[in-house]
Amino acid sequence: MAKKNLSNAEKEELKAEGELPSKSVRRREDIQLIWFFVIVALVFASVLVPYFYSQNLRSFSYAGVDWVEEEYDQFDIYHSEFPALNGENYKYNIFLRNDPRENNVPTDGNFEDFKVGGFVSISPEVDLCRGDVSRVMLDLGSFLELGLGVQEISAATSSFEVHNETGRAYATCSTKYRTVIMIEKGEPSVVQSRHNPSCYTIRVRDCDDIEPVEKFITEVIRAFRENE
Repeated sequence: MAKKNLSNAEKEELKAEGELPSKSVRRREDIQLIWFFVIVALVFASVLVPYFYSQNLRSFSYAGVDWVEEEYDQFDIYHSEFPALNGENYKYNIFLRNDPRENNVPTDGNFEDFKVGGFVSISPEVDLCRGDVSRVMLDLGSFLELGLGVQEISAATSSFEVHNETGRAYATCSTKYRTVIMIEKGEPSVVQSRHNPSCYTIRVRDCDDIEPVEKFITEVIRAFRENE
């Protein structure tokens, strides 16, 4: 049914009966509605813009992979997920305690010479540690086995005396048939052996100094991603 156009007389009658609002009333209601939507938009913007800005600040690229800074109760974690460096069809997750962009531990080497199978060889001084260095050894072993694809990694000692007393595997940079990661105390650094490229020495300052280990991990990631 076609909509009936009201005559001026009928409009005036409806206004008088209160059934048809005046133009000024309708205009005021339209303005109020517009302001309502403006206020709602401003409220959402005041919440969402800072959130997305904060999230953007927490995301960054480093060593050829993307990282996200994640908040936990007592500390922040730097998380990255990337394809396995050995080309296997799966992704590996890594979590660091320190911002990799601010890790200034000195390094020397190319960090891309690894053999299948290997050892994480610990000096007697580090073997006595019960701090964060002990925990990060597990992260290092997992990274070497799965993230890098070295496959089986075994614990070893760099002390022949400890080897004789405990039966633990003995491995140093003279062990040339496997990947060897030496962990010892000293001035923090990460150095590739000049005589055995598949051997790397990580020196930590104390039992809570995990930055050299994390530096080794990020430098390996960088080396492999740059050569892809």
